[in-house]
Amino acid sequence: MNESSKSTPWLSPGQSKLFALTICSASLFVLVWLLGWLVHSLGVFIEHFSAVLWPLAVASILAILLRPFARLIEERVGLSRNSSVFILFAMAVSVGAFVSWGIGGEVIRQSRDLAGSSLEWPERIEARIKQTVSPQTWSVFAQEFNQFKHNWKETLGKWGSNTPELTKGSARVLQNTWTGLGVFFSSLASLAVVPIYLFYFMSSRSDHLASFARQLKFLGSDTREDVIYLIRQFKDILETFFRGQLLIGFFMGIGYAVGFSLSDLKFGITLGLVFGILNVVPYLGSVLGIIGAFLVAYLQPGGILETGTWGILTGCAITFTIVQIFESYWLSPRVMGERTGLHPVIIIASVFFWGTALGGVLGMIMGIPLTAFLIVLWRLVRQKYI
Repeated sequence: MNESSKSTPWLSPGQSKLFALTICSASLFVLVWLLGWLVHSLGVFIEHFSAVLWPLAVASILAILLRPFARLIEERVGLSRNSSVFILFAMAVSVGAFVSWGIGGEVIRQSRDLAGSSLEWPERIEARIKQTVSPQTWSVFAQEFNQFKHNWKETLGKWGSNTPELTKGSARVLQNTWTGLGVFFSSLASLAVVPIYLFYFMSSRSDHLASFARQLKFLGSDTREDVIYLIRQFKDILETFFRGQLLIGFFMGIGYAVGFSLSDLKFGITLGLVFGILNVVPYLGSVLGIIGAFLVAYLQPGGILETGTWGILTGCAITFTIVQIFESYWLSPRVMGERTGLHPVIIIASVFFWGTALGGVLGMIMGIPLTAFLIVLWRLVRQKYI
């Protein structure tokens, strides 16, 4: 057979490489687009069905926290699972009532005083700025600051009483009242169903993953094992993360509350507990705590703005330092260990990414477990399939 009869390739080697690169790039683009569409659709779904998902999420987190205690009661006392859950519920209600009786009134009082005091902060800032800058300089941004004062008071007003004014007309009053009642009863129903979900989650003994695995017989044995492995990994990450972060946030809140109160920071108990709870989202409570403590110390009655002394802020700084050292070098290593294995930069980026993708607080809370799960998924795919 002569050379002229040989088939000529359609593409040269260089063109083949370029074509393959184009196909790979297009496939990667389509994959990224599909992932983005999936995340967006998930965020829309969560936002639309948040009233249904929030009670389930709260009950699941509480079940993760309380299940070890129910198991301990069951093993030590020798009661049935249902009886252990009932006893645990009674103990939790008793502890909650005791804590509310002890500090609940003080927290409510401080919260009310903080809301009233914060209404005056823009005027305090304005008076201070006018004392330190010339009238010509102040006139440059006076209009923007007046708009800020208006927005500040409007925002705080929305958080406060939303009772409609009678001058808006009786129809508007009835409409707002009906809407408010609907929201109230909807929220009440969501809260009421949480204990029911929690009881069934904690009293169940069945292995749901094993039951789920029996429904995946249409998959190959290796693929089915990988799916179950990933689900178990995600479950372990959720349990470790929420149990650890809530425990860390609890101790940090107590530390902040004690330190702020000793530093003569007004509303210290309320601010400390809030900043501690916010540490369920890593670093969020610490960042907001530094900003919030500085603002309150500067603008509170008898604060830095009035007295010119920085003792309150110094005490708050010492509090933050001690609490952060305690959390970083003792509490987190013993509670969390290295189970997530995420770099702090990845943690911060994942919190804001999932918070944006999934519509706010729920996404921020789930950001770390979701990111850790994706890393586990990538390691499995790279090890077995790439």
